[in-house]
Amino acid sequence: MDNIRINEAFFKFVAEHEADDVNRLRLRRCTDAGFDVDFAITQIECRKRIRRKLPEIFADPGFLFPSVLATEQATCEEIAKYHAEIVGDVERVLDMTAGLCIDDYYIASRAKRVVSIEMNETTATVSRYNMGRLRSNIEVIDGDSVEYILNQPADSFDAVFIDPARRGTNQSRVYGLADCEPDVLKLLPAISKVAPILYVKASPMLDVTQVLREVVGVTDVWVVSLRNECKELFFKVDLTEYKKKSSLSEIDDSPGNDVILHCVNFVADKCREEVSLPYSESRLHTERYAESVRQYLYEPNASVMKTGAFAVLVERYGVDKIAQHSHLFTADEFLPDFPGRAFVVESAMPFKEKAVKAALKGEKRMNVSVRNFKLTAEQLKNRLKLSDGGDRYLFGTTTASGEMVVIVCRKADKV
Repeated sequence: MDNIRINEAFFKFVAEHEADDVNRLRLRRCTDAGFDVDFAITQIECRKRIRRKLPEIFADPGFLFPSVLATEQATCEEIAKYHAEIVGDVERVLDMTAGLCIDDYYIASRAKRVVSIEMNETTATVSRYNMGRLRSNIEVIDGDSVEYILNQPADSFDAVFIDPARRGTNQSRVYGLADCEPDVLKLLPAISKVAPILYVKASPMLDVTQVLREVVGVTDVWVVSLRNECKELFFKVDLTEYKKKSSLSEIDDSPGNDVILHCVNFVADKCREEVSLPYSESRLHTERYAESVRQYLYEPNASVMKTGAFAVLVERYGVDKIAQHSHLFTADEFLPDFPGRAFVVESAMPFKEKAVKAALKGEKRMNVSVRNFKLTAEQLKNRLKLSDGGDRYLFGTTTASGEMVVIVCRKADKV
């Protein structure tokens, strides 16, 4: 931190101007304040962004942020704690892509020692400062993690954690691990020499089946959502199994027979919905469709939607799917443990514009969604002259018989 001037006045400035507009602060002409004013303003901007994302870190006024980008790329608190839960009580963990060290901060609450490698010099310097204050068992190293791992002796760690960059050099999205940086597939032989377990945090855009074909030894896949927005795929790789099978040249056309798939959605109040199943079951298709919309309507959360594990919902929860491509379910019973949103159905009717308008009795505000419907949600709102809001919901969908319907409902209370 020698090249960044921070002192008591620095932290006082950040605290006093925390609610101020950062652009206006930057436009002010400041005389020598005795500290790095630009860096102080960066702290204010970053703290605005992490208030909800990282509440424990936000509560620490001494935590520093190297850049806005590092803050945006950091794992949110709920998911970082979940990563620590998955990694568990191990001796030595290597993080090859440390960044702001949020994952490492929580992993180190259980692991005895964490080595964090960060290529960006400024980010590494600031993370070393933060972890030096907060976690004595984290060593932050400024350097290339690929070079680092190639120079480590065998069995140096119990687990390796990596979060490869999710965009190509032209900023286009990537869909396979080989397109990420660093290239996990090329690194597997080197990583397998230094640790028996690898954890890969990856983009939710990746195709799970493709990854299972590319990476031998995957035992678990977590599809993780935060408040119903899919945030990541998280893979656990048994590198001992990888070393046994990696010499085989045949491509497995039906991978994942022994892989466990976990659909996880963090909802309000830090609770989570979680469904685990064999990956092979997520490939099954249900043939059980509802003859009519019943008392309750169910919409799976984003993680279940990503996996397409709809047949499992039918079997485990006793719901019927409204149609093959509608991805909505119905039942006569209230199911508080259903992984997704539950609604009490008020009415269900064929989509005939005049009749639907009459049935809504002049309603002006509703939350409109569509599943397998000929109109977009925006088009349906315009047709029915509705604006967003209120406590009632309207779904446009198509039944198994091919009839277009609208379903009016209210949220059901879930414990």
